[in-house]
Amino acid sequence: MRVEIKNTSLLFIGITILILGAFIMIFDYPQIQFFENMSNESYRHLDEENKGIHQRLKIEFSIGIGIFSIGAGLLVISFLKRFQYGIRK
Repeated sequence: MRVEIKNTSLLFIGITILILGAFIMIFDYPQIQFFENMSNESYRHLDEENKGIHQRLKIEFSIGIGIFSIGAGLLVISFLKRFQYGIRK
C-alpha cells in the first residue's frame, strides 16, 4: 500500500505551526504555575509589574493554544486532502 501526500507544503507548514504552539505552551506553563501556586498573601504583595507579567503569560499561553490548534487543523486538512484523491496500491 502506497500513500501519496499531494500537498506536502501544507503538511510541513502544519507541523511547523504545531511545534511552535507546543513550545509556547511548554515554556509558559511552568511560569504560570509559579504565580498561581503563590499564596494569596504573597501574590497581593507583588508589585504591579509582576502581576502584569502573570497576566501577559496567561494571554501568551492562550495564544499558544490557538497556534497549536491551527497547526493541528492544517495537519488534518492535509491528511483529508490526501484521502480525497484516494490511496493507491
